[in-house]
Amino acid sequence: MNFETWTRDPRTVSADALAVFVFEEDSLTSPALSPFDEALPDLLSSVFGTEIRGKVGEVAVIHTPNGLSAKRLILIGAGPSAQFNARALRQRSAQAARVTVKKGLTTLAIALRGELEPAVAAAAAADGILTGLYDPALYRKPKDDVKTIETVTLCIAPSDEAAVRPGIDRGVILGEAVNFARTLAQEPSNKLTPLEMARRAQAMAEREGLTCSVFGRDQLTELGMGALLAVGQGSAQEPQLIRLSYRPAAEAAPGDIRLALVGKGITFDTGGICIKPRDAMWEMKYDMSGGAAVIGAMQAIARLKPPIAVDGYVAAAENMPSATSYKPGDVLHAYSGKTIEVIDTDAEGRLVLCDALAYARKDGGATHIVDLATLTGAVMVALGQERAGLMGTEPAFIESVAQAASAAGEKVWQLPLDEEYGELMKSDIADIKNLGNRYAGSITAAWFLREFVEDTPWVHLDIAGVAWLDGDKADLAKGPTGFGVRTIVQLAEQMAVGKSD
Repeated sequence: MNFETWTRDPRTVSADALAVFVFEEDSLTSPALSPFDEALPDLLSSVFGTEIRGKVGEVAVIHTPNGLSAKRLILIGAGPSAQFNARALRQRSAQAARVTVKKGLTTLAIALRGELEPAVAAAAAADGILTGLYDPALYRKPKDDVKTIETVTLCIAPSDEAAVRPGIDRGVILGEAVNFARTLAQEPSNKLTPLEMARRAQAMAEREGLTCSVFGRDQLTELGMGALLAVGQGSAQEPQLIRLSYRPAAEAAPGDIRLALVGKGITFDTGGICIKPRDAMWEMKYDMSGGAAVIGAMQAIARLKPPIAVDGYVAAAENMPSATSYKPGDVLHAYSGKTIEVIDTDAEGRLVLCDALAYARKDGGATHIVDLATLTGAVMVALGQERAGLMGTEPAFIESVAQAASAAGEKVWQLPLDEEYGELMKSDIADIKNLGNRYAGSITAAWFLREFVEDTPWVHLDIAGVAWLDGDKADLAKGPTGFGVRTIVQLAEQMAVGKSD
């Protein structure tokens, strides 16, 4: 897709469609709308206040044979102007692109408006267009007559042009990284095994100049990663630990920040011996969405090149029932040296993560750790499909991650991690058990993980409710969302700025 800029009157831009955002407080005399009302006498007034009132997501399409160089004017409701942030711009740009494609058009212009910095606005628009047009039908035979957008033109003020081009480049990097993560998550488990996930991470690393190491069953055995191995032992597919490393051009000084990103990579989860119900089991191909987010984010970090060391770890395995599966009541020996009593084999995500977290802290030398995982159904009960659950150990680092999520336009909500919750995870036979009682399931799962990061500042993002959509939205296709990619890229950049300060 080609991105261009237009610094003259938006009414003179040539495109199949020109998208203009309409705020709730707008009228036909508003500075952003009055030029179009003048160019199209009586046409705007015919839809304004009826089809389009500025409510979020409203759409009105006007065919414009005269008055504009664009062939169509797409008015899109954008809500109150005070709430029109980068996330809102990304969503409405995605909606504009989806409307354009559905009409079989190939060129789109967008008249940017609002109070965002030019680079931020351009990045949000480019990101939204790329992610909005993502097609999750990976294995559907393409139709011969399907068209997509070839050129996008952003209409901007002449004074903003120098800032907009880098913003577009950043938006493209983020959008492509999110879509890469979505493709990994969308792949069925017969296509994306743990080994294939590792191969795709290796191919990306080679392309982007990252270092990639992959540990298979023999190496995991040598390392003593008994928890990760146990989850994968019921499957014919070997578990894998994937490590991706990015280093800035300047050598890190002793004591410098080293950020570790750890993702759950369960490429399919039957629940193991504690098998899941049939109805929604097919969705468990998405149970590696945290790992996909880490791989996608590492691609973006490699391209954006923040001056901070970042390592990405993905603990990949299949959780299958068989004669060799681990069982309730088993005691596992984790990499950290802790012993774990298995209460439920369907609480497997925390088991693969605990070895990866301990490895990132001990051998990886991480100074800060963020993990992402589709970990618990309980977080969906608590927060629905709008926010990820956020928990952690150090208030300052928790706040940094929350700020990064806000800046990236991904919603999170902090849940407590009080000492009392640890009582629910005590085992009669081992150091810890992998499941508490029926209460506070998201919190006790995070508490389990906390035992393996020890004193390293750590944040856990439970993305079970936000990793995929059950149906199409105006700005996004149903299926995987790539949630978390933008947040952890933003975090790495924030931490790099703090380091340089």
